[in-house]
Amino acid sequence: MTLSALIRKRDTGNLATAIPAISATQPKGEAATVARIATVAVATPKEEKTASPAKVGAGDTATASRWWLIHYPDRDPLEVACYPDAIAAEPFAPTIRQPSAPLTACEEAAVRAWLALIEETDTATIAEVIEQCQRDAAAREYFTGRAAAELPKPDPFPDDRRTCDQCANLIARRCQAAKRGEIAASRNYEPIRDLPRRCEGYAPGADAPDRRHGRERWPGLI
Repeated sequence: MTLSALIRKRDTGNLATAIPAISATQPKGEAATVARIATVAVATPKEEKTASPAKVGAGDTATASRWWLIHYPDRDPLEVACYPDAIAAEPFAPTIRQPSAPLTACEEAAVRAWLALIEETDTATIAEVIEQCQRDAAAREYFTGRAAAELPKPDPFPDDRRTCDQCANLIARRCQAAKRGEIAASRNYEPIRDLPRRCEGYAPGADAPDRRHGRERWPGLI
């Protein structure tokens, strides 16, 4: 008899869904890392216990009980029960559900960003998580779901304006694009230097990572 046949929900009596073990994380506020999959000793329950139950960790001596409260580091505990007439429990290899499509570059980037967010730096662990996401649909759904829920959301209305202080055309307080007649302004135009704006005469400064000029950045101004 397999473990999936032994475990049932306490209230409904229906079989509980067996979920393949997937690496989890420590709660926020602690040293957050991807936890390794643990092995848990499962006992054959012979009779119900009425005394206060003690928590049984991975590798602890097995405790006889019909009712079990399964604890997780990042979600609510799960209540499960075993049939009183069960005679044994055995491990089994769950069927891995293959993803319907390859892991996209955006999905991988999101998973890696989430691992960085929880301060997971072990390269072997990161590679293992990415490999799981490539071949296991359940693992991919878990990790991409955590990334979507916990990573900061991008600004839907990013401010792409620049100030004249950030423009290479501002020299000695005067706009060189205006001096060359590239924008509609006086040849001696002295702009407000710290006012954010979109300008077709903008030229990226030396430290600007985006090297596009104003006509490329804001083609609607032309």
